[in-house]
Parts: sequence; C-alpha cells; structure tokens
Amino acid sequence: MAVGLLLVCGFPAATVRATPPPPTLTIVSPANNTVIGNGSPLVLLFAVENFNLTEPGTGGPGPATNEGHVNVYVEGNLTTVVGQPTVVLALESGTYHVQLRLVSDNGTSLTPDVSASITVTLTRGPAAGTPRIAVTYVEILYPIPGDLWGDDITISFRITNFTLVPPGRRVSVPNEGRLRVLVDGLVFKDLTSYEPAHFSDLPDGDHTVTLRLVDGVGQPLNPDASDSTSFRVEGEQKVAPIPDLTPYLLTAQIGLGAAIVGVLYLHDWRRKR
Repeated sequence: MAVGLLLVCGFPAATVRATPPPPTLTIVSPANNTVIGNGSPLVLLFAVENFNLTEPGTGGPGPATNEGHVNVYVEGNLTTVVGQPTVVLALESGTYHVQLRLVSDNGTSLTPDVSASITVTLTRGPAAGTPRIAVTYVEILYPIPGDLWGDDITISFRITNFTLVPPGRRVSVPNEGRLRVLVDGLVFKDLTSYEPAHFSDLPDGDHTVTLRLVDGVGQPLNPDASDSTSFRVEGEQKVAPIPDLTPYLLTAQIGLGAAIVGVLYLHDWRRKR
C-alpha cells in the first residue's frame, strides 16, 4: 500500500494554464436607431477588449486571434478598415445598417466571429423637431390673402424644422425634402431652394395656392405640413382707356391753317395799302 502511494506521488504534476478571455467589440456611440441631423457625418466610437488594434499591414505573419483591425461594412459592403476605435463615415441622407467586425491583420475573421452593428439615419434637416406650416412656423407673407393682382405673382414662405434638398437617393428621412406647390389642387412644381414661388399667365379668376412639405420620395409628411393662400387674378388693366384724340387733332389743324391764311392775307393787304 505504501509503495503504490509512493508511485502515485512520484508523477510530476500536470501544468494547468488558464484560457485567455475571448475578444469583445462594443459600439459605444451612437445608440441604435439614432437620427443624425444637419448633414453631419456618422462618427462611430467603439471599444475592444482582449484584442490589440493595429493598423492594417503592421501585424505579424499568419492570422492572430488577439491582434488585428476592424472591418467596417455599410449595407453589407466593406467600406473602410480602421486600427483605432473611431470610425468617420460621410454618407448621404438615408437609413443605414453599419457593422464592425474584428479581423486578423491578413483580413481573416476571428473564430468565433466578433462583431457589432447598429442602424442609423442621416438627414440634412435637424435631427429633432416637427416640420410645420402654420402662421407661427411657415407664413405665406406675400400676397395678402384675398388681394387682387395681375397675372404675375410671387409668394414667399418661411420654413421651420425642415431642410429643402434637391432630389437624391429618393429615400424618406426625417425633416428634409421638397416644397410642393399646388395651384387649385393640382401640382404646379416642386421647390428645392428657398426662392419664392413665382406664377405668371394664370387665367383670370379666383385661385388658391397651397404650399406643402413632402419627403424625399414625394410623399406628404405625417402629420401634414401645408399652408394656403387665395387671390383673384385680373389680367386687364383697371385704368381709364386713353381717349382717341384724332378728331381734336383734325380740328386743331384746320384752325391753325385758317389762322395762318388770315395772317398772310392781312400782311398782304397792309403791304398793298
């Protein structure tokens, strides 16, 4: 019994090594489903643990499980690679799915995969606020409703919490789009700049002009943001017509001729005396 015990105790103890914790990747900001306004770029801040970030091409030979960089995918497409915990993406207005993935220096994905993703919306309008067209927010300043004008009309407007942009990706994002001008309920044109709406050659009669904000795909906002004004067009001038002076000119010419003849006759009569 003592010998057996001795044999067991004589074997060297096995070396036990702790398994290193796996790498992790966390997107710190922005939060998921954030709206980024005013045409600002998307700035992603992320944190990694148990992984050494290096610039691409600076790592050792072969794949490494604890060293490399981050691949950045936008809508499933590889967009850029970074070796620091900040990503800056200049994107057009729209809603995007952005994914970050840890990879070895040679671009090989880790096993198991280590990634994180968010969905963000970018707009050239403000990130918050409700676009409205009302007396307080958007006014039709000119002409005054009910005024009488000729067939050349300009309507000015004011917009709050909304940015006019030219047609682009044709996507609906908050607080940006176009201004749709309707005349008597029919679409007249879309404005993408802050110039006044100009009308000419409108038929005589009563007209109503509606200014309505629409999104990037041309749909009215919800809730609706619009304002209207009415006026009457009178193409004919409202001044007294210029009288026809032809008869008066003829009479004046006859009188002037008679006076000239009289003067000549008198002059000749005096000379003969």
